[in-house]
Amino acid sequence: MAPGGIVISTLLGWLSSGILDRLLVHAERRLESTAAKRRVEADLAAEEIRAEIKARADARAVLLAETGEFWTAARLGRLAFVLPLGFWWAAVCLDSVFRIGWAVAEVPVLREWGGIIITSLFLVDGARSISRAVVARRR
Repeated sequence: MAPGGIVISTLLGWLSSGILDRLLVHAERRLESTAAKRRVEADLAAEEIRAEIKARADARAVLLAETGEFWTAARLGRLAFVLPLGFWWAAVCLDSVFRIGWAVAEVPVLREWGGIIITSLFLVDGARSISRAVVARRR
């Protein structure tokens, strides 16, 4: 090889090795940064899951403590919403069917949500009663 070729090949080797080293170091740092971010995200997700599990356990403890009591906060809250909704719904149905002329106020929110809420209450309470009956038979 000519002396100029050796110089050029040495110069290119020197330049490329330094750039290559820097690129590899940059790639390693980037991978470490990405892994650290994912570890933090996983830790946060695990913490959220632990908090949700604790909240559900606390809610279950409250429900178990209120079991068998009639005047519980959960039952009173449900009654405070369901009874007025039931009276309104009954008035709408009676006025619509029998043309009583009560002029019951139209409440669009109750019309949209009321059916869903009442249905879910009946389904939840019905399913709860069925599950309790099944558990009682097994004992």
